[in-house]
Amino acid sequence: SVPAGIVLVGLLGALLNTNDRLLLTDNRAALLTGSLGGLALIGGLFLVAPTGQAFFPDTDPNRVQITAEAPLGTNIETSNTVARTAEDRILTLLDENPKSEANIENMVVNVGVGEDAQFGGGAQQSERSRISLNMVDYAERPESSTRTLEKLRSQLQGIPGTEIEFAKQEQGPPTGPPVNIEISGPEFDRIVQISKEIKSQLNDAAKSGQLPGLVDVTDNLNTGRPEVQVDVDREQAAEYGLSTTQIAQTVRSAIQGIEADTYRSGEDEYDITVRLQEADRTTLESLQNLTVTNPLDRQIPLTSVATIEEGTGFGAITRIDESRVVTVSGDAAPGHNGPEVLNRVQDELSEYREQLPPGYTMEYTGGNEEQQESFGFLGTALAIGASLILLIMIIEFNSISASFIIMAAVGLSLIGVFLGLILTRTPFNLFTFIGIIALAGIVVNNNIVLVDYIMQLRGRGADKRSAIIEGGATRLRPVLLTALTTILGLVPLTFGINVDFVGLLADFAPNFQFGSENTQFWGPMGTAIISGLTFATFLTLVIVPAMYSAFDSVSLRVTEAFGGESENASIVSDTVVT
Repeated sequence: SVPAGIVLVGLLGALLNTNDRLLLTDNRAALLTGSLGGLALIGGLFLVAPTGQAFFPDTDPNRVQITAEAPLGTNIETSNTVARTAEDRILTLLDENPKSEANIENMVVNVGVGEDAQFGGGAQQSERSRISLNMVDYAERPESSTRTLEKLRSQLQGIPGTEIEFAKQEQGPPTGPPVNIEISGPEFDRIVQISKEIKSQLNDAAKSGQLPGLVDVTDNLNTGRPEVQVDVDREQAAEYGLSTTQIAQTVRSAIQGIEADTYRSGEDEYDITVRLQEADRTTLESLQNLTVTNPLDRQIPLTSVATIEEGTGFGAITRIDESRVVTVSGDAAPGHNGPEVLNRVQDELSEYREQLPPGYTMEYTGGNEEQQESFGFLGTALAIGASLILLIMIIEFNSISASFIIMAAVGLSLIGVFLGLILTRTPFNLFTFIGIIALAGIVVNNNIVLVDYIMQLRGRGADKRSAIIEGGATRLRPVLLTALTTILGLVPLTFGINVDFVGLLADFAPNFQFGSENTQFWGPMGTAIISGLTFATFLTLVIVPAMYSAFDSVSLRVTEAFGGESENASIVSDTVVT
């Protein structure tokens, strides 16, 4: 447009005149231009730091799973009572909060379920109950399901003798909790002890407020049911002529029974099993009174060759790289950033980690490990892509300085990305990184259009000032249109603006909807591109021409210093395009 072109011409001319009047040398102009850009970029890094980092965006869960675990060995009837208590508390909360009630489509309660944090099965355990809450569609929720989850967490605190755990189903691939600590070492009993100490320390710190944002601290120890353990003294048994097999068969026959005969009634057959009476099978004393017959037909008391005691085993033992591992995990409360919570946990456990016995290790894995790997991969991809773009531009332009000016604009466009994250309070996550990679390609194209045209004008004999002003005015429209169309195309995805095109075409009644699940997931990418491209457009139309002027003057001074021709000499514009 003509008014915009006039404004741009005036702005470019004023900027060039200011450089000539205020700066003593062109060297200082180049230094000032680069320094201001670098300081702005560093400042953006410091300003964006409080927004934190995240692997994937925090989205509203579509399903919430609540696990209520009573003490080990609790029978199914008692567990059912615990589940009903939790269910009644949830129903009371929903009666008092109509918005939360409208959020929940249905509730399913299962008693005596297996241990599985990822909405699956597992071996059944009578002491464990699970309550599953399915949410209504995103568009129909009167309040955030995350807010409903916060209310549920508060409502279910304090059920006597019961541990309550929450798990929410999120979008994206399974990444593990933000806090995931793997403990390994040579002795499994010592690993279990260390994991319990870590779990206790984290729970105490979270309750006291020293670890804000840490919730649902748990471990993957699958403790078995209470059992009677018979530890055979092999040497003592050998003295009586007994083997561990004979002793085990005696105990098994007493508890489970042995088939003595078969009773036939017509065509039916019934096995006759001989074992201790039910009253004798439920006490430790009756087992201690058992005797074992040795090869000499002598009755040897079981307690003479074995130690009998009550204890518990493990339902499952996890191995990673052939090493036994126990995992302690925790989640970040709504409104708290996962990596920040992890950093607090690492500070809390730093002293304990240094005091671990030799051979025992603590490793922070889970979402943190996958985030570092993904960010490292994307960082490498961005560096390789930028290097290839730079190499192609150097070959195409036959000018190192012009190529570096264009790439500098890409780097400075990150200032706009950081400002966008700060204004929207969006953590730097995987999709933000993807947005930066996409932004780099758009910014490079816009700056190539401008710098290439300026170099064409220089090649046709125009002086530097005229070439910059005419180039900026001429390329104003394509640069602005590229930025504007890209930004407008990303607005619906970024801000969740949806239009019912079926209703629009059929009834001529457009139905607009604001907010969606896709916005929560892809919004950070759109924010990065929109804010970065907005700032990069200003760079392209104002700062890049000034940088071109400064670097051109520097290259002219360098040419003169080394005895070259000063007239129309420039390493920036050393390519003549015909």
